[in-house]
Parts: sequence; structure tokens; C-alpha cells
Amino acid sequence: MSKFNFEELSQSVEVHNKVFKPNLTSQLSFETAISKIKNNFDVLDLGCGTGIIGVAIMKNFSNLRMYCSDLDEQSIKITKQNFMQNNLKADIRSGNLFDPWAGKKFDYIVNDVSGISSLIATNSPWFGSNVPCDSGEDGSSLTLAIVKESPKYLNKNGSIQIPLISLSNTKKIIKRTKEIFSEIKIVKSKDWFLPKEMEGLKKMMYELKSKSYIDFEEKFGKIICKTSIAVCNKPRNAQ
Repeated sequence: MSKFNFEELSQSVEVHNKVFKPNLTSQLSFETAISKIKNNFDVLDLGCGTGIIGVAIMKNFSNLRMYCSDLDEQSIKITKQNFMQNNLKADIRSGNLFDPWAGKKFDYIVNDVSGISSLIATNSPWFGSNVPCDSGEDGSSLTLAIVKESPKYLNKNGSIQIPLISLSNTKKIIKRTKEIFSEIKIVKSKDWFLPKEMEGLKKMMYELKSKSYIDFEEKFGKIICKTSIAVCNKPRNAQ
């Protein structure tokens, strides 16, 4: 159980039109993380955006070492502001995926990097045309790159959590992840309606679904998507 309201925090953090805006995935990622993290952990928020997940995690633990990184310089600037405003300290670095963390290992990694089809992302309220999302047509490329490299950055008994969003090829992600980790467990799941401003994407979404790139249901004229958070343990080839 968290010590504060995540939605209230999401309303109070600094945001920017060129930085990913916190959404349901952010909240589920936070809820999953605090159910797994323990005091004295080294925690990495990878693809930190506004830094809200890192801030929220630190507000729930008295003794934690937090690390945050993002490819986008504006995200780094906003993250630093949000940590300062909350009187919290973190090692915040700029760089692509794990590039800033050579030689570093963590007890827990929160993968907060883009996990939906890039074709959909550019027309979404979370990314829009200003926020980069190079996840590929099926939304899997960044997540799979992270999963593949993550064992190098995990301490013994360390874990990584990844988002599984139905606007990406989740079956492909799960299959590849099981090749790298012997244990993958879905901890959180929630269905949600496609935002009204995205309803014009129906034709494109059905085309992507026909290729098995994404998945969703449609009931009573409403598109229903799903977000899950999976925690991966026990790399098959520990680094």
C-alpha cells in the first residue's frame, strides 16, 4: 500500500509538452514497483520521463538509492526539477537505454521506456508529435532491446519490470523475454478505453491488429485496451 495518492502527485509534478505525460501505465508501474522493492535497494527508473515514478518510489521508502535516465535532455531537466521540488536526491543521467550505466548493477529496474506502436504513439495524448517514440510498428523494439541487455545490469536476485500494453506485440515480447528470463510474472493488469482523441485511428489500428502487431477488443463502439506490468527474474545466463 502506497503512503500517498499517485494521481495527486501526477497533478503536481512539472511537465512539458516534449516530455511523456504520466498515465495509467505510469501508475501501474509505480504500484508494481513498490510491491517488490525493499529498503537498501539500488533502483533504476529507465526512461524516466518526468521522473514521477522515481519520486513516488522514494516517497515510500526511507533508505533507497535511486537512479534515473532518459535519452531526452528535456526529460532529464524536468526530472531534476521534480526531485528538487520534493527534496529528494537521485543519480540522474542522460543517455540511450543502458548506455549511461556501464559497469553499474541494480537490485530493481523499472522499464519505463516507450512500449506502444510508434504509429499509434504519434497520435496519442501521451506522446503526440513532440515526444520521441522509436518503438517500431509493433511497439516491441525498445522493450526487447532492454530485456536483452538487462541481465548485465542486475545484481544477483535482481529483477526488471516491463510494461505489456496491448497496443504493442505483447505475445512477441513475452516469448522473447521467456528466452532470457526463466521467471516472468504479470503482477498488475487493467483494461482501459481508448481516449476519444484517438478514435480516428480505428482503421489504422485494425490494420495493425490484422498483422498481429497489436491487440484490442471493440464493444458497443468503444475500443478496449489492456495494460499489464510483468516482473522478470532469474536470467538464464546471469552476467
